[in-house]
Formats: sequence, structure tokens, C-alpha cells
Amino acid sequence: MATLKIMVPWQDQILLLALVLASIVLLRSFLNSLHQGKESAKVWNNLQVVGLPSTGIFSWTRALFASILSIPRNTHDGYERICKTQGRPFALPTMWMGTAVVVLPPSLLSLLNKPDSELSGFKALLDTIQLPYMISDRDIYENVIHFDVVRKKLTRKDVGSLAVATAEEIDFAFRDSWGTSNEWKNVNGWDAAGRIITCAALRILIGLPFCRNGKLFEQSQLYANSLFAGTVIINCLPPSTRPFLAPLLALRAKYYQARCQKILEPYVEERIRQWEKHRAGDDQPNDFLQWMIVKCSGNPLQMKPTKLAMRLLALNTMFVFAMGYVFAHCVLDLYASPSKIEFVEGLKEECRHISEKYNGLSTKEAVDSLYRIDSTVRESMRISDVGVTTLPLEVMDRPIDLGNGIIVPRGVRMVFPTQPMHLDPSYYDDPLTFDAFRFSRKFENLDESSEKNSERELLTSPTKFFLAFGYGRHGCPGRWFVSQTIKQALAYVVLNYDIEIIGEVKRKSLLNMMVPPTDAQIKIRRIADRKN
Repeated sequence: MATLKIMVPWQDQILLLALVLASIVLLRSFLNSLHQGKESAKVWNNLQVVGLPSTGIFSWTRALFASILSIPRNTHDGYERICKTQGRPFALPTMWMGTAVVVLPPSLLSLLNKPDSELSGFKALLDTIQLPYMISDRDIYENVIHFDVVRKKLTRKDVGSLAVATAEEIDFAFRDSWGTSNEWKNVNGWDAAGRIITCAALRILIGLPFCRNGKLFEQSQLYANSLFAGTVIINCLPPSTRPFLAPLLALRAKYYQARCQKILEPYVEERIRQWEKHRAGDDQPNDFLQWMIVKCSGNPLQMKPTKLAMRLLALNTMFVFAMGYVFAHCVLDLYASPSKIEFVEGLKEECRHISEKYNGLSTKEAVDSLYRIDSTVRESMRISDVGVTTLPLEVMDRPIDLGNGIIVPRGVRMVFPTQPMHLDPSYYDDPLTFDAFRFSRKFENLDESSEKNSERELLTSPTKFFLAFGYGRHGCPGRWFVSQTIKQALAYVVLNYDIEIIGEVKRKSLLNMMVPPTDAQIKIRRIADRKN
């Protein structure tokens, strides 16, 4: 007698498995949230909680899910009512943590100078970008020797040696990507900006000619975009569900990561062989890969091509996203401004004058003299923040006393309300208006030897009211390279292209992140007398 077999199509099996897994995950999340209210009452009883429903059941659960879209509104509300009026911190429920974070007033910026043993920014950063799910090799994100190289080689005094290479690569990238036609064409603004930044970043990371490898260029962009998308979605999940769902959401990024490594590793191997053969020579490449080879030369484990390639990818992803975000917004903010004509003409005048004076914009001295360009980038970073709150700090072994009876226990995350501060009329006149020359106007026509030059608020100078590059011990170590490269790119745009924004670019948010303008459309054409 034949045995009866019930055949379930494989698609249905996957669906059934997904439903069972989702049920388990949601049940666990639900039970967690029931416990959340009791625990939070102990931690937050001395803080006002913004965004917590005052009535109804499961108020913390509702607040956490609502936070996916409500954090900008709640942060601005808490900043105005509590930070500014009372000078006190407040608690902000967020799905990112599965609980609340403490939002600190500007008066507590001095906390950023505390040692990592008391307040860790690195641990908080890891949770923000979800690298443990995205990168299989823990050593890459726990032993960040590539950041040591950034701190040593991308300093204010050393970054000028890269200006020639980035200027050359920016020119190549614009001609190759944006074209030299004097006819208008429509492009995606986010992609168009990203391609320029990717070219410049790869040039400094791995040098010529491999930085122009088409496959690597394409795959590194796909990797950066998939890593960002996966990170955003994972941060929107309840933390208790992440061990189940995050590995699945990271698969796309890991796929492109593997493809990038397959392209990179043979090149890294060849560069190691060249270095071993000619290590005593003076004519060594001046790029990040070379710096990493020298740094790791005494450590066989770190010298492995797989490790070096992965560290290159980690840095490239940060450059592509962070610098691409800033550059895209510079273009969009400038050319969407009602004062576009005045601003662009003023920038052209400065760029032409400085270019004639220094025979181009490929030296540190020339780029440092672009004060209007510097002001434009700084203003764009002020008004188009990447996040609503930034500078996360996690309380380590001992509780932190914030005064007024507020004791923050171990494991609690604290952040600063960067966006509300950057848009505060107490700090900036007409703060919701993009004013390209906000930071340069009062210094116009100053003699270079004037003592007032020291009062300039330059892009790389963090202040208590401008936190885009961090503050105190948590200042971005790569900000001089970022600043120099983006200023070169923006100067190239205003000198060589006409741009029109198509439609309105609306800002959107998910949790604390301001979503990049991936659907922004622009029209571009090469200025007639700048075709060659």
C-alpha cells in the first residue's frame, strides 16, 4: 500500500516558517514591553518623559512604536519645554534602544570630555550602525586600527598632501559622470552626488589606477547603500527581535561585501608584494592602503589581505554615505534657495579669484581660502542635519550624576538634541532659512593678517552651537579631509555647472535619522565656456 504524502510547496513552507518565527518574536517583544513600564519607572522617575501617552494601556509599547516617526517632533518639543526653559534633560522613548534615551541640554556638553571608562561613545556608535550584524569579523569593528591611521594621517597639517589627488579625481568624476554637454539633462541628485564622492574616496583609499575599476566602483556603492538601508530597518525593529531578524536583513549587505572583497583582495595582495619588495624606497603610494600596510607590517594577522580589504570597505562606506549626504545637501540647499542667484554668483566670484591666485584649487592654501564655500557647506550641515540627536554616550560601570537628583544608571544611553540646537533662534538669526554666507559675511574684505581671522567659525571648528562634526573628545578625526574634499567638489560645481532643482525636496525621518534625499531630481548642464 502506497504511503500518502502531503506535499507542501516550498514557498508555502517558507511562509509558514516566517509566520511561526514572527509569532514567537512578537510574543517575546510583547512580554518584554509589559516588563518595560515597571523597569522604566525606576530609571526615569526623576525625568520628564516626552512622547509617552498619558492614558491607555501599554503606554511604553505604544510610545516605542510611535517613535519610528515621532522622534523629531518629540525631541523639538522636549528641547523647547525642558532643556531651554528648565535647563534639565528629558527622557525620549525610542525603538532604537527599546526603552528611552536621556536627551541632554547644551549646558552638559562637558560630559563629552569624560573618559571612555565612564561614558562610551564607541559602544553607542556600534549599536547605531549595527555593525555586529553587518560584518562577520568582530575584529574589524572592535579593534579599529584603521581609525588610528585616520587620526594620524588625516590631520589638519597632513591633509593638504591629498589635495592634488582629490582635485584631479573630482575633475575626472564630474566629466565622466555629469558629462560635458551644454544641454540640460535630468539626473537623480543623490546618485549624482554620491558618484563624485565615491570616486574621490576610492582615490585616497587605494590610489590610481585601481580606484577607477568600474566593478569595484559599482559594487562599493551598492554595498554602502545596502548597509545603510539594512541598518535603518534594524534600528526600527524591537531590540528583542533583532537576533532573529537582523541577520536576514544583513544578507544583502554581506552579499555586496563579499563581492567587493573578491575584487579588492588580489589588488591588496599585489600591493603588499610591492611594498615588501621596495619598502626601503622613497617613491611609495600616498594612499590609505599604503598607510595600513605600514601600520600592520609587524602583525601577520592584521596584514592578511582579507583584513585589509575589509577595513578599506568599512572606511569607504563611511566616506561614501557621510560625505555623500553632506555634498548632496549642499547642492540641494544651495540651488533650491530663493537667493540662489546671489549665492552662486558670490561663490563663483570667490572661486575664480582664489583659483587665479593659487593657479587652481589643488592646494591646501587655496581650499582654505574659500571662505564663502566653507560657510555654504557649514550652513548646509547646520540646516540639513543627518540626525535629530547625535553624540550618543553610554553610561559604563558607574552611574553618572547629572545634578538635581538625576542619577543615570549603567547601560543607559544619553544623546544631545543637535537638530533643535542648530535651528534655535537663540543661536542663529532666522534659523530656518538657508543663508549660504551666514558664517563668512561679517569677515568679507578682511586682510589675511587681520587678527579677526581667528574669530571665523570655519567648517572644521566645532562650537557649542555647531555639533555636526562632534565636540570635545568626540570630534570627528576625519573632518579636515571631509571638509577639504567637499569644498573642492562644491567649488567645481559652481564653476562648471548650471543646476536646477526639479520639484520640492521634502525631508523625511525614521527614528533619529533624517532620511537621505534619494528621490531628489535635478537638471544639470555644463557651463558653455567650461566644456573643456
